[in-house]
Amino acid sequence: MPLGDAGRIAVCWAFLTVGGVYAFVLSKRSVEGRRFETLRVRERMKKANHGEYDHTISDRRFD
Repeated sequence: MPLGDAGRIAVCWAFLTVGGVYAFVLSKRSVEGRRFETLRVRERMKKANHGEYDHTISDRRFD
């Protein structure tokens, strides 16, 4: 049974809608993955800055 013009348009819209949603989901996962990695690096940097430092070791002066 051949599709009419309206049927063809509906099938194309269905493919475009599914493809657009799929592309959105993929890009969202990518952005969330990069954001998670950035937050993990920031947390690691914060943890590295805690502690006691002996500032008498260095001869550098910042005047």
